[in-house]
Amino acid sequence: MSDNPSSPSATARTVIALVAIALVLRIVTALVLGNELYFADEATYVDAARRLSSGEGFAAQYSNVPAYPALLTMLSASVATSVVWLRVAQAVVTAFGAGLTFTLAQRLFGRTAAIATAGIYALDPLLVVAAGLLYPEAIAATLMVAMVLAACEAVRRNSIAASTLTGALLGLLALFRPVALAVVPVVVLWIALNIGGRSSRRGLHGSVVALVCLLVLAPWTYRNYLIHGRLMPVSTAGTAIAPVTHGEIERRGLTASLLLKAWREPGVLATRMTREFGHFWELAPERLMTDDSVRRQALHNRDRRLPTQPMFDRSLRDLVSAASFGVELILALAGLVLLWRAHRREAVLLASIVLAYAVGYALFLGKLRYRIPILPLVFLCAGVGASALVALVRRARTPP
Repeated sequence: MSDNPSSPSATARTVIALVAIALVLRIVTALVLGNELYFADEATYVDAARRLSSGEGFAAQYSNVPAYPALLTMLSASVATSVVWLRVAQAVVTAFGAGLTFTLAQRLFGRTAAIATAGIYALDPLLVVAAGLLYPEAIAATLMVAMVLAACEAVRRNSIAASTLTGALLGLLALFRPVALAVVPVVVLWIALNIGGRSSRRGLHGSVVALVCLLVLAPWTYRNYLIHGRLMPVSTAGTAIAPVTHGEIERRGLTASLLLKAWREPGVLATRMTREFGHFWELAPERLMTDDSVRRQALHNRDRRLPTQPMFDRSLRDLVSAASFGVELILALAGLVLLWRAHRREAVLLASIVLAYAVGYALFLGKLRYRIPILPLVFLCAGVGASALVALVRRARTPP
């Protein structure tokens, strides 16, 4: 057996170790969280999954994302009533994201950066806890990595099949987190501009990505049209916090209403988006409804399954969150600078996706939890920064 650290066997052992670390941390977290529901959305998704399991389908008034309850239904198998099983099953799925992240980082930036990136993914407290909570974000983060990997392969191999997969993953990602639609034009444009060959070949790739994405969205769009009689967003749960009135959305649709708002009141919209963009990148959660005892009690009164006590000690949670993400963010910014010098094409892709996703939420509401799907891309940059820091320390320790 080769001792070469870059040999296939050594790489496989490294990936297995990283996935194992991610798996153990996530399963333990899921077991600690147990059968209790902690947030209103958790109850919404579990109830929707149980209706699907019993053959009732989505209720007409269901306004959240469709793909996540469908996934929970598949994960639940014959034990749909067990919340802790759903947590453990999701923890297992998201743990393999460490392997995907390693693969993407190694293909783009090399083995050292890949180990650092996957290590951050495995250990990051927010991703570990998110894997045990019944929210779509942790699964969406795994899908985001797979989508970026497919897009990079489409460019590297000039592969229509990879572009097809990219479009399918983009559509699926939007069914988990609708704001991912803001990423679609970024990915389409990036692939079209970076594919080798004639302009017709570039156009074909971009068209395939966009068309396949729309095809994946078509069934849910058609279902909403049958029920509501008009085209609707993938999820209407968040439209109430849009900077336009419900009446405007009813008359013109959400997109047209936002565009009109931007035209008529650009300063007001820009100020709001700047504020929400800041909240999207907050170091510790500032907008958790469950941090307020009055709101916790109100949620409990509406659904007795929800607790009246907070899940974690707030001061400890905030300290861990701020410390971990603060370090990751510094490494990511340093890594992005390095990537801009040596891997500009990849830097543009990662930065554009992260920015588009953040701006998409800034139009509505920015919260720490909402950035989870793009964290693996931030970690890619952080991995590059970390690997550069390690190299710098080694050089400093090496005697002249």
